[in-house]
Amino acid sequence: MNRQEFIDELKARLRKLPYDETREAVEYYEQYFDDAGAENEQAVIQELGPPAAVARQIIAGYAVKGSTAKVPLRESWHSAWLVILALMASPIAVPLALAAGAVALALAISLSAVVFSLFAAGAGAFIAGIACAVGCIVIAAKSFPTAVMLLGAALMLLGIGAAIILWASALSKLGFSWLSKMVGNYILRRKHA
Repeated sequence: MNRQEFIDELKARLRKLPYDETREAVEYYEQYFDDAGAENEQAVIQELGPPAAVARQIIAGYAVKGSTAKVPLRESWHSAWLVILALMASPIAVPLALAAGAVALALAISLSAVVFSLFAAGAGAFIAGIACAVGCIVIAAKSFPTAVMLLGAALMLLGIGAAIILWASALSKLGFSWLSKMVGNYILRRKHA
C-alpha cells in the first residue's frame, strides 16, 4: 500500500461524515505524510495502521464531539417553556385523558351490550320459529288452519331471527372497527403531541 491508496481508502471510509470533517481529516493525514517525507512513506503507513482503524478513530471522535456540542440558548429556552407548559397543563390534561379513556371504555361496553342483546333477540326469534315449526307439525292432524298459521309464524320468526343476527354481526364489525380506529387515532395524536 502506498500513500495515495491509504488516503483513497481513508476517504472512502469517511464518506459517512460531513464533507468538512472528511476534508479536515484527509488534509491532516496528507500533511502528516508530507512532514515525514516520501522516503518514510512505508514507515508512516506502518505507524498509522490500516486505514479502516484510522477511520474508526476519526468517526468515534466525531461522535464524541457531536454529543458534547452545546445546545443553542434559543432551543434550551424553547424546551424550558415546553416543560413549564406541560407542568401547568397537567392538572387539566391528566383528568381529560382519563375521561377520554373512560368514554372509550363506556362506548366499548355499550356497543358490546347492544350487539349481545341483538344476537340474543335474533337467537330468541330463531328458536321461537323452530318451536312454531314443531308446533305446526304436532297440530297439523287436529286443525289444518292452525297448522298453516303456525307454519307462517315459524317462517316469519326464522326470517326475522336470521335478519337480526346478520344485522348484529354487521353492526359489531362496523362498530368495533370504528371504535378501534378512533382510539388508535387518539393514541397516535397523543404520541406525536
